[in-house]
Amino acid sequence: MDVRFLRKLIRATRGFLTIPGLISLSGLLVAAAALHVESYLRAEYPGAVPGWIVVSPETARSIFTTSASASISALVMVYSIVLLVYTMAASAIGPRLLQRFSDDRINQIAVGSLGATFLYALSSDWMSPPGIDRDITVAVSLVSSVISVLLLLLFVQRVSARATIDREAAEISWTLENQIARALQKSTPICSDDLTLPEGPKRRIYARREGYVDTIEPKQLLKPAKATDATVIYDVCPGDFVIEGTPIATVFNDPDGTLDGHVAEAAPLLDVRTPEGDLRFSVNLLVEIALRALSPGVNDTFTAIACVDHLSAALATARSKSLSLGVYLDSDGAVRVASPTITADTLFLEAFPPLRRAARNNGLMVAALHRAIARMIATADKGNRQTMLDELELLVAEIEAGDQLPTDRKRLTTLINETLESERDRAAG
Repeated sequence: MDVRFLRKLIRATRGFLTIPGLISLSGLLVAAAALHVESYLRAEYPGAVPGWIVVSPETARSIFTTSASASISALVMVYSIVLLVYTMAASAIGPRLLQRFSDDRINQIAVGSLGATFLYALSSDWMSPPGIDRDITVAVSLVSSVISVLLLLLFVQRVSARATIDREAAEISWTLENQIARALQKSTPICSDDLTLPEGPKRRIYARREGYVDTIEPKQLLKPAKATDATVIYDVCPGDFVIEGTPIATVFNDPDGTLDGHVAEAAPLLDVRTPEGDLRFSVNLLVEIALRALSPGVNDTFTAIACVDHLSAALATARSKSLSLGVYLDSDGAVRVASPTITADTLFLEAFPPLRRAARNNGLMVAALHRAIARMIATADKGNRQTMLDELELLVAEIEAGDQLPTDRKRLTTLINETLESERDRAAG
């Protein structure tokens, strides 16, 4: 199956359309099934319906009407709350978080449940002949209403939690840690910059359209590349934007163009960035929240500090387990596919330099950056700390170039220099 088509199919299951729509339509099927089961039981087993659920036809129609009216009103209220709360949250936290909010499965199920209750009650009322008892159908309607009320309460609780900035930062961090865990399973100690390019004929592959590289899927290429003894070196990595006609890969030892289609399919281009194969996406989200919090219009330093704390935890895991994603081997251990390697340093440099520059005149944020980097240094291997030490030296330079009070500058630079000196002593020892 075309990877790009598969990605579009996955994206179609998001938001408040596909899953809520399918759940809502299930109300029609449940109504037809309930009516059929009840007709069968009354015909074959006249005494099977318990007396305590028996209601008159007029009462049944009243229940169906009330259930349909209440559920559609609640559904309108839910959509109003979603639009209001999420729009406010997006303006305060970041507009790209709207995608995460609409992807929330609990919210989708709650919306779908209300739609299913409405369609069930409406169709049951329509399909019930006048004067016919529909006791089981009414009981199912009451159960559906109870489930919808419980899901509505859960929805309200979920929305209020998701609108909390610290909670959302923690959710993004959890997503990033899961992405890193999956990436570590594909990680190899080989870096693409250290590869020796194969000898033989080579050919450039160009982008067929513009878009963001969604992911690099090596499974699409490893077997055909091994079969032809070819090697594919990508110039792009997930999250990069390309335009039509720009080179995206070089194929070695494939003069017949056998791999051309596979190369394009293994690096699908989408109109927007997604977190599926792009490790930098969630890092950028946390950085965006932090930068927005540090802006003069928001001035919420503690939100930025929370983002830094979560980033340090995720990146420490990537560093301690030597993340190196971008080189893929075939079953014989030969390099067949490679792209610019994503390492802990890559993710670190995506996050901390922009935050350092934004924190120049903010003593609280500078201290938080120092603590976060010091934590990561403490958990890193001895030979895997240089990038972080360099960033601490740049943080000192940033403080000295700022306009904080001399006493504050001295206090902060002294703390950072003590960390640097301690690491130099450890390296020398």
